[in-house]
Amino acid sequence: MLSAILSIMSAVNTELSTFLNSDVESYKMIDYSPYYLTFEDNFDGDELDLSKWERCPEWKRQDLNNYWDNDMSYLDGEGNLIIEMSYDSETDRFNSGGVRSRGIFEQKYGYFEIRCTLNNSPGWWTAFWLMGDSVNSEKNGGRDGTEIDIYESPYFTEKKIQHTLNWDGYSSQHKSEGKIVDADVYDGEYHTFSLLWTEDEYIYYIDGEESWRTDAKKAKGTCEVPLYLKVTAETGSWSGLPDMDMLPDSIKVDYVRVYSADCSE
Repeated sequence: MLSAILSIMSAVNTELSTFLNSDVESYKMIDYSPYYLTFEDNFDGDELDLSKWERCPEWKRQDLNNYWDNDMSYLDGEGNLIIEMSYDSETDRFNSGGVRSRGIFEQKYGYFEIRCTLNNSPGWWTAFWLMGDSVNSEKNGGRDGTEIDIYESPYFTEKKIQHTLNWDGYSSQHKSEGKIVDADVYDGEYHTFSLLWTEDEYIYYIDGEESWRTDAKKAKGTCEVPLYLKVTAETGSWSGLPDMDMLPDSIKVDYVRVYSADCSE
């Protein structure tokens, strides 16, 4: 139980815990009582809240002429952030959505959670991940910057989810550790994907059940610097070519929430 792991933390916010534990009934609830809510977006309204997010730069991704595109991330007016994947036959280009909180909200340690649906077709995937400019450092293992992929969904056919850590940049010194877990969550329903990040370990959860735990010894310690949030879609040849007849496809994000045990955050 998460509450047992964090019993040494004295901060208790009973009102917040009561609210959260009554908010979603579709999965096993985690005890939030040691935590303070530091970030929340329920994606109400018709426009993306630019006080919390920016759209990812329209960069090329992977190797299938896939670009992040501003038009592929938007609110549906029904309480969801839509992250879409499409194909433009005129440009032979895949366009996908992505948002991030870079320079707006960044945090080290705490509990991070998304509630969303997943892709309805193979060959592309979405991810909820933490990132920082310092991840490019090659000097201090994961301590001075780690890309933390809370979930990635490239295994539609196999019904699996991937958790990954990347550190020491992305060139010759790059290192990574990860786990692919069985998770039949490609059903069009909402699911939660969560991370507990402490000074000693990373603990991953799917629908409130622990799916991976690492003490990050290979990375010489967990990340010690704040990271920002990203929710993105992309494709790449290693996951297969998307079925053009099944595009556009998209996911719905119900909420993103972040908590800290430090009430000063």
